[in-house]
Amino acid sequence: MIVKAISNKKNRDITINKFYPVIIKKDDDIRIVDDFSGLSIYEIQDFQVYKSNISSYVKDINSLIYELVDYPTFLEDYYNDDKEARDGVASSQLNILEEDLNTEELIKLITSEIYSCDEKIIFIKAIENKMTDKSAKLLADYFLTKYEADPELLLPICILLSKYQNQEVYDLFLKYISDETIDNEFVQNIIVDYFNNYDFKKTITQLIEELVIHN
Repeated sequence: MIVKAISNKKNRDITINKFYPVIIKKDDDIRIVDDFSGLSIYEIQDFQVYKSNISSYVKDINSLIYELVDYPTFLEDYYNDDKEARDGVASSQLNILEEDLNTEELIKLITSEIYSCDEKIIFIKAIENKMTDKSAKLLADYFLTKYEADPELLLPICILLSKYQNQEVYDLFLKYISDETIDNEFVQNIIVDYFNNYDFKKTITQLIEELVIHN
C-alpha cells in the first residue's frame, strides 16, 4: 500500500504530494517513514491511497502490517534502534515500491525535486529489475541536464546505468568522467570500465535503426 500526502494541517514531517509506503495500518492510523526518516503514526485522513495492494501484508481485525516486520517485538525493537528491525523497515519500503510501482512511476519519483537523495536511492534500487533501454535513456537525459551531480546519487545511478550501452548513457558518463569535482574512486572505476567495454559498432547500428524508423 502506498499513500500520497494531501494535507498537513498539523505541520508534521510530511510533504504534500509525496508518496509514502505504508508499513502498518491500524484503524484510521498509519505508520510510515516520514521526511525525518522516523517510523511515525499519521492519520489516514491526511493521505489519499495511491496503491491499495495489500497482498504482502498480514491482516488482523482492523489492522495490516507488512509481512517482513510482523513479529511481536518489532516496534519495541525498532525504537530501541535494533538493526534487524530497522533493516526490516528499509526492506519493506523497497518491496512495497517494487510491488506497487511500474517503471514510469519510479522514473517520475527519481526525477522529482521533492524527494531526498536517500529516498531516491531506494527508488533506484526499486527500478533495477524493471529497467529497459528506454528508461535508461530517460534517466541519463535527466541527470545529464542537472547542473550539478548529487554526490550521494552518483554511485547508485552509475551502477544502474552502466548496464546500458546507448548514446545518452555514454554522454552522461563522459560528463561525469570530465568533472574534476567528482573524486569518487568507485564511480570513476565504473565509468572507465564502461568506456573500455563500450561497443561502438552496436551503438552505430542502433542509431541507424532509429533513423530508419523515424524516416
